Parts: sequence; C-alpha cells; structure tokens
Amino acid sequence: MSGPDTDPKSLLVIGHQWPEPEATAAGVRMLWLLKGFLQKDFQVVFACAAGPGDYRVDLGKLGITEVGIQMNDSSFDRFLQKHEFSHVLFDRFLTEEQFGWRVRDNLPGAQILLDTEDLHSLRRSREDAMRKGGEWSVSGWVEHPLFYREIASMFRSDLNLIISKHEMELLQAQIPHLQEKLVYLPFGMDAPVNVPGISFQNRSNFVFLGNGKHLPNLDAIAQLKSEIWPLIRKRLPEAVLQIYGAYLPNQILQMDAPAEGFQVKGWAPELQPVLNNTRLLLAPLRFGAGIKGKILKAAAFGLPVMGTSVGFEGIMEKHEALSFVADSAQHFAEKAVELYTDPVGWERALKLQEQAAGVHLYTSFETLSRAMDSYPERREALPQETRLIQNLLQNEAFGRLRYLSRWIEAKEKGKN
Repeated sequence: MSGPDTDPKSLLVIGHQWPEPEATAAGVRMLWLLKGFLQKDFQVVFACAAGPGDYRVDLGKLGITEVGIQMNDSSFDRFLQKHEFSHVLFDRFLTEEQFGWRVRDNLPGAQILLDTEDLHSLRRSREDAMRKGGEWSVSGWVEHPLFYREIASMFRSDLNLIISKHEMELLQAQIPHLQEKLVYLPFGMDAPVNVPGISFQNRSNFVFLGNGKHLPNLDAIAQLKSEIWPLIRKRLPEAVLQIYGAYLPNQILQMDAPAEGFQVKGWAPELQPVLNNTRLLLAPLRFGAGIKGKILKAAAFGLPVMGTSVGFEGIMEKHEALSFVADSAQHFAEKAVELYTDPVGWERALKLQEQAAGVHLYTSFETLSRAMDSYPERREALPQETRLIQNLLQNEAFGRLRYLSRWIEAKEKGKN
C-alpha cells in the first residue's frame, strides 16, 4: 500500500477550516481526532486553504505541522511529492472534491479517510423543505443536488467516518453498496474534569449556544426571539435568556433586548461559569444533521437541554415520548417552562441526557484505529458493484475536476 520511502504512520489532514474548538463543534471534533492520531504515534500535518479564524487553536503546540495550501494550484502537487503520506484525512466532502484527485495522482497508495462531520446533503435538504413549508422526506434527500456530490465523494474514499447512528442507518438503507466503507465514530469530546454538580435550586435563567457561521443556529436564534421567548417570558417575567456564540452577525447582535430579558452576549472565552449556573439550555433547531455539540457540552456540565427532534437525533430515540423535545414553538415554550419550574422533571431529563451523551463524550479512537488496520481486508471484501462505482466516480470526477482546476490555475496565472 505504501511506497518504499513512505512513513507507515504519516497523516495529512486537509481541513475545510482551521480548527477552532473554542468556537465551533466541528473544531472540537477535529481536535479530538488529531489527538487520537498523535496518541497512535502518527506524524501529523494539517493543511488548509482557508484563512485563519479568530479563534484558531495553535496546533504546533501539539507537535502538528501547519501548512497553508492553495486551491487550483500545482504547488500542492509538489508538496505531496515531497512527503509521501501513508494516510490522508479529508475534513468534509468539500475538501475531497477539491483536492482528492491531486492526492490520488500523487499518493496512489495512501489510505483515504473522509470525516463527513454531518451529512451536508441531509442538512441542506431539511433546510430547503422547511423554507418551502413542506415536510422533509427521504426521497427529497436523495433527490437533492448535494446528495450526489456527497455520496460520490464517499465512494471515492476508502473509509468514511459517520458521526451519527441515525445517519449511519440512513446510508445503509439507501446506499447498501457503501456498507464496507462506513465507520460509525461518535462525536468525540474531552469531557470536563471535576465539574461541580450544581443543584436545580442554585441555577437560574436560560442559555443558547451556537456559532454564527452555522445557519441552523441563526434560524434557532431568530425563532427564539420572535416566537418562543415571548411565550416563555410571559410565564416567567423575571427570567433571562443569554445568547452565546462566535461570529454572530449584525442582525443577531441587533436582537439584544435586555428589557425583554433577551441578551445577546457573543463569544465567551470560558463558558463553564455560564453552564454551571444556568438552569436550562434552549436549542430549537428546525433543521440540521450530525450530532449537536451544544447538547453534549450541556450534558457534560450537568445542564439539561430543551430541544427538537432534529437536535436530539443521533443522541436520543423516541423523541415524541420525551418531556424535553418539541418541534412547534408553542409546545417548545410550554415544555421549557415545565422543565424550568419542576425540579423532579429537570433531574429526570438531565439523567436521561447524560446517559445518552456518554456514547459521544467517552467514545474511543480505537474504533477508527481498528478500521484503519483492517482496511486491506475490508477492501478485499468490497462487492464488485462497489468497486465498479468507486472506479467510475474516480475516473469521471477526477478527469473533470483535473481539467477544471488546471483551467482555473492557467487563467489566474494569465492575469499576472
């Protein structure tokens, strides 16, 4: 699988963004993965074409080499030819689309991993259905234009890391030929150490967490402001809702209304004091996919969440029977008030959520390590139809993307 000069444990990670674990759930997931590879004695290089974010973590302190790369530029080929990586991890299918053909051209023996983060096509198809006022359906998902791009990327990759059991089941049901390429790897998060258990009586008020670059979060904040919070505030006139998140846009910052108990705080470098003292986290997410980091973080700090079926998907089953799940604004507000004022129901909800979140808070990197080690056997077990689809998509897509990328590069250089 590797050339004679290839380090058998050298990893190139091509990031969609530089990791920002203090600002985004995706950053938390990526940092957890990177630490797992380091513990397995991989030499790790993290490459990214995006500009540095405001909350970028210093990977160099972990012993990871950071490299800025360019899209549609042959300098990336020369970079690959120098290093001979044994493994390449793509952060979301968008990076595989952009750089995958170059990786295959220059590192034909490398094992290709794709961390889907969440199924982008699932999230987008749900958003489109909501915007149109209709119900989401599986047929709407598989007919969405993004579906074909995402699934094609997964076929081209050797192993695909799936963060949600619900998404794993969807893929297995709809695309059974992907079975041998799928690895269920829960969220992965370093649980807080020695978090004090603060009682119901010593907590007060509400909180929302979510970065402003993620559309489901912006929609949820707008729903809180216009529909949900007025209903809660009517029942609890002294209560306060605080909105925390990095990169909140102006339209969200302008929603700040202290007189209404609606406080937009923005990014906070340390959320532990907030989460330790708040009584309930509100997460009225109407669309999305993957696993919601805000729900896991709240559970880790002993803070229950009032959420939606989409929000708890992949974490809790039988949503309709849960006291802390509601999908309409009216029911959401009613259940939130009940949880906020009922210590017995609050404790029951917290215990259920803590138990369910444990799968993600305490997941093991060994799951991925074993899948990587057994990849040669998995590859041999691929059905003939899967091999055919993989080769077809690699040849068609790589030929098209190769031509397009080189055309863009030539065009850009011609301007200079």
